[in-house]
Amino acid sequence: MDITIGKFTLETLTSGMYERPKDIYREYIQNAVDSIDIAVSEKLVKEDKAQIDIEIDKEGRCIRISDNGTGIGTENATRYLLDIGHSPKRFTNARGFRGIGRLAGLAYCNTLIFETSAAGEDKRTIIEFDAKTLCERMLNERVDIDLLSLISEVVTIKVEQEARTKHYFNVVMIGVENTDGILDLDKVQQYLEQVAPVDFEKSFGWGKIIKSKLKVFAFAPSSYNIFVSSGDHRVPIMKAYQDTVISDRLRKLEDNISEIETKEFIYDGEKIAYLWYAKTSFYGTLQDEAIKGIRVRKGNILIGDKTTLNHIFKDERFNGWLLGELHLLSSRLIPNARRDEVEKNAAYSAMIADLRAWAEGISYEIRKTSNQRSSDKKAQRIIEFARNEIIQDIEATTTVVVPEVTLLNKAEIEQVNHTELVAALDIIIGAQQPSTKYKALNLQSNITVEQKKVLARVFDIICSDETQQSNALIKRIICEFVPKSVAIAR
Repeated sequence: MDITIGKFTLETLTSGMYERPKDIYREYIQNAVDSIDIAVSEKLVKEDKAQIDIEIDKEGRCIRISDNGTGIGTENATRYLLDIGHSPKRFTNARGFRGIGRLAGLAYCNTLIFETSAAGEDKRTIIEFDAKTLCERMLNERVDIDLLSLISEVVTIKVEQEARTKHYFNVVMIGVENTDGILDLDKVQQYLEQVAPVDFEKSFGWGKIIKSKLKVFAFAPSSYNIFVSSGDHRVPIMKAYQDTVISDRLRKLEDNISEIETKEFIYDGEKIAYLWYAKTSFYGTLQDEAIKGIRVRKGNILIGDKTTLNHIFKDERFNGWLLGELHLLSSRLIPNARRDEVEKNAAYSAMIADLRAWAEGISYEIRKTSNQRSSDKKAQRIIEFARNEIIQDIEATTTVVVPEVTLLNKAEIEQVNHTELVAALDIIIGAQQPSTKYKALNLQSNITVEQKKVLARVFDIICSDETQQSNALIKRIICEFVPKSVAIAR
């Protein structure tokens, strides 16, 4: 039986596979850290000396990604690096296991080169792809050729002498098009700060607390020494979290982290994921795109982006009010080929169900905090009106009509209690809707039976003494009904 693998399959596995051209960095880093893990375990390199270097030559249109992991021996290099969809890391805990990520760079350069050597060998293998010719022949409809034959035409293999002490793997891309800013140092740095498996900035004071809290679960996210350079400028890659955040698109309010919370997720008796998230004042959507949203990570490498977990919230915008990370642990939770989501299976479904329950709770907390803040502002405004005696007299004979309402969910009663009372007072003094002229109270949302009783008392006071002046009347209402936590100048 003759089977032909068409040449356009390669396009699907390169430019068609990844959403962003900068994802080539993620794919090569992913392979590098797998190699480093083995090198450290075999004591070929100390953990603090293991590193990945990314060198960008924008003018020369070159990228070089190097690691000092195990490298690949001459005997296996050709097979490992030219096989497509086959990887010796399949069914291991390695981050890269599908055998296609190494081809990612073909779509963005004229020449792709792999250079590698393993410790103890006196040779190194160099495999070079003529990516420009490959692309031209793929796009030429008159060239009828299968994928394997096409690759054979554009690949050259060389073996050279090397020191036995050397062990490394280098990816070299020549003739790179600056698509999506893959040659811009700042843009690459910003991308890697979100995606790469690195540690927190030392200036992020909560970083140590996060790691300490995760250690309670006997979990420590792997982090690596990754550097990106251009010319003489070389910077370490660290996660971009900071103690102070800016919230709300319009007001740009400064906010601080007040606490770190953690949660574990269990499926079928196995701990499958850990979550950490920051407690703030929840002023609004975080403005720093590098940190907003709960991020999903496997092997400490990002899956998807800041919006990946939007769907677990009934009000999706609330994910943008939060910052944190969901670390996937279980081998049952598998990133898909594009690494923009997790493969759908029973473990994934169970985790998402638990996440939605958590999201409902944190959404309630966000609403409660926001409503309380709004309520306190209204209460203070009422107090100022009464204190300064600037309010016109209220007609004591005004008829007050409370509209029919639907009872709230029991869990939401607490958060609206103060808000609705102050809203009612706000209408009475004409601060919110003077057009009502007190013939109806246009309450903004539903009220409870208990609140009806409170409002009835308020209206009784208003109607009990028709000769009383408005300012004194308002003061009387405030003194009796504003919560004790709100101070009143006497």
